[in-house]
Amino acid sequence: MGSAFGDLLRDCRLSVGWTQDELADRSGVSVHSISVLEAGRRQPRLSSVARLADALGLAARRREQLLAAARTVSAPARPRVGPEPVQARPNAPCQLPYDTRLFTGRARELDQLLSLARSAPAGSACGMVVISAIDGMGGVGKSALAVRAAHRARAQFPDGQLFVDLHGHTAGTAPVSPADALDWLLRSLGVPPQQIPEDLSTRAALYRERLADTRTLIILDNAASSAQVRPLLPGTSGCLVLITSRRRLTGLDDAHSLAVDLLPGPDAVALLREAAGPGRVPADDPAADELVELCGRLPLAIRIAAARLRHQRGLRLESLVELLRDEHHRLTHLTDEDRSLTAVFATSFASLAPAEQNLLRLLARVPGHDVDSYAVAALADTDQRTAEQLLESLLDHNLMVQRVPGRYLFHDLVGLYARSTVEEPQAGAGAKAADEDPDAPLHRLAGYYQQAAAQANEHLARHTRPGRHLAPAVSVTLPAPTDRAGALGWMRSEYQNLLALLGHPVAASMPWFTVSLSADLAAFLLMEGRWGQAAALHQSAVTAAAAAGDRGGEPDALCDLGRVRHATGDYHAAAELYEQALTIHQKLGDRHGEANDLHELGRIRLLTGEIREAAWLHERALATFRALGDRLGEARALCDLGRARHSLGDSPGAVELSLQVLDLYRIMGDRRGEAAALHDLAFVLDETGDWGGAGKFYQEALTIYQDLNSVQGVANTLRGLGRVQRAAGDHQGAAELHQRSLDACREAGSRHGEADSLRGLGQAREALGDSREAIALYQQALALYREIGGRLGETTTLLDLAALTERTTGPGAALPLHQQALALARDTDRALDQAHALDGAARCALALGDRAGAQAHLEDLVALYRRLDSPAEAEAAARLSALRAVGERG
Repeated sequence: MGSAFGDLLRDCRLSVGWTQDELADRSGVSVHSISVLEAGRRQPRLSSVARLADALGLAARRREQLLAAARTVSAPARPRVGPEPVQARPNAPCQLPYDTRLFTGRARELDQLLSLARSAPAGSACGMVVISAIDGMGGVGKSALAVRAAHRARAQFPDGQLFVDLHGHTAGTAPVSPADALDWLLRSLGVPPQQIPEDLSTRAALYRERLADTRTLIILDNAASSAQVRPLLPGTSGCLVLITSRRRLTGLDDAHSLAVDLLPGPDAVALLREAAGPGRVPADDPAADELVELCGRLPLAIRIAAARLRHQRGLRLESLVELLRDEHHRLTHLTDEDRSLTAVFATSFASLAPAEQNLLRLLARVPGHDVDSYAVAALADTDQRTAEQLLESLLDHNLMVQRVPGRYLFHDLVGLYARSTVEEPQAGAGAKAADEDPDAPLHRLAGYYQQAAAQANEHLARHTRPGRHLAPAVSVTLPAPTDRAGALGWMRSEYQNLLALLGHPVAASMPWFTVSLSADLAAFLLMEGRWGQAAALHQSAVTAAAAAGDRGGEPDALCDLGRVRHATGDYHAAAELYEQALTIHQKLGDRHGEANDLHELGRIRLLTGEIREAAWLHERALATFRALGDRLGEARALCDLGRARHSLGDSPGAVELSLQVLDLYRIMGDRRGEAAALHDLAFVLDETGDWGGAGKFYQEALTIYQDLNSVQGVANTLRGLGRVQRAAGDHQGAAELHQRSLDACREAGSRHGEADSLRGLGQAREALGDSREAIALYQQALALYREIGGRLGETTTLLDLAALTERTTGPGAALPLHQQALALARDTDRALDQAHALDGAARCALALGDRAGAQAHLEDLVALYRRLDSPAEAEAAARLSALRAVGERG
């Protein structure tokens, strides 16, 4: 037939950017007629061609070409699409529904279906009929996809295109029986009613006989089950069957499965804009993005929302968004004349077995994001295997989603519907007794989370709390993380659910749950840098423990809150919290708690410059940990005692203690502790000038921290490597490392780490000759140290700023900075910092003509070096002698 005419007509239509639907609307020629004309399967009528030309607004020359092509059509044309030429059978049925113009995206899925259509004549790999089972939740656009693919591929199936709605999920309509579906299909194939057998198997055999050796496309829409469609499948190759269902039809072994998901964001917005009509959704309006998200990127919901915009001209996009933000009424607003999301979900819900309906209601009450089968087993008071089977069934019904293997969640709108069913009466298998406490499922879930979190925390905690845990509240099956990586994985998957359950009203009746989770999430939240969440949790635990009279839980929560305040740089608040915890632990006679408090308080005293008190606190903690046989506590106390010794000028002693700590952690197999010990050892070597050794240990620590995904550990070690690079003369490399550390600390919210990184970046910029930038960075670091009470950092930054100011502005501006640093260093008993400040102050005083002041500073410097047994004493003494000699001559 008219292949040349069809090609020309298509080119004319595409040149103005119209779909077949749009040309039909403008010309009055039906979509079906345009489709067959373009496919070359019908001889064109000149009157129709003239109407098409008028609608397209063709120029005279182009119009004449189209009419001439129509006049020359004299023989049947071959179809344009398909693996081989075929000719439509006369009177072949064409039952395909209307192909909506509101079809957006789905290019990958459409390509897959068209590829199957091309392979249908040859059959599957085994020579069987080609079948595609398309599944997805209600309203996701399965039928629209199947119909679009069928229209695109119909020329390859000249013996007809059949369509039957099996009503698997139609409100108020029972699913079509296989026998009734076969009756319809046989009639469509021209079999007289009186010749259709009564028996189902005989009826199916006749159906297969009629389809044998034909190229027929069959759409079985809205199927309820594999059993419903199995008798409706052809028996030989050549045909293509497209099946749509809200269920995964896992019983069709030979079918190609195609899961239809939600629309991607851009496609969802495009559908909204097209369906709402011109000018209703402005380009790049952020409200459009929010609207499609509130619709869950579900095509049906988007079309309903768009229809409201199209027909209610006074309704603004922003106003509709505001309406849909209300979760309690969102489904009500997503309803129009004959479409209702609530009705769509209700039919899916009605198809579930009672046990599945009951579980859906239970899941609707659970706060949080997603669940696994262990949590669901506790919630439903069943075994883990049964819970997994029920979840998989809900997944097969497309009422739940699985983004990560083993974890299940609701689509947002399905979750809203499920919550609306919670108050409905429960009956049948799997339903609990009517007199059961409605909060009992959440209590069971809390008991499960309590035990599972405690188990995971055993692999993560950096301190021990013997005897803290109560007897299990419920008997549950627990996941079994065998190492730190497994425990971290569990925590990262579940911590949001745990916090959400803590925020649920039912948690008010379970103070034990708040206290227990506070303790077991502490190490994880601190490690992950989730300090805001941690602070809120631990404060809640302090309040809950005090209200419940839990004297053991209260100081533990106070100590955990102190660690968070420490991490964020609020040293004053941290010290107060540790002191409160220490007082309670001592009254209780809890020596383990007391040792932990002493150690943590010692860490704060070191940071605030009270170094001798810090050393004393760490020695007390160390003695207690050793007496208790707590090797982890011993290692931690030794580690911080080494830092205090180094700050007091005993660097060899600090190295010796760091090596002891490293051995302890390696014996225990504690890689995080090993990394911390390597970092401390590197830091001491760095400050004493052994940069080769420091670099080696920093790099070993960095490798471990990266393996552990420790943001703070990586940031700290990058700073150390930056110092080593600067000492080696690679100032640009040092600047890059400090910048990476700064970025990581800001992301994690570590204010002390941020200040340290600013100082290190300032040193690198200074070495690169950018004095102005270096001074700005030092001043930022200085302000931050002062804000958080970091007196050691304040001292060293003052020294850096003083030395640079001396070189760039002069000794007059630098001397006050040296003097401030000296006062702080004396107050904190930092010997090396005192030496640097005395040296700088003497130099500036001498440059300003103050020989007496310079001599006094040098005398103090010589005495300090003598006390430290430092080889630098000789040089300082020589400078002092030279100054005295000048004074005697003067």
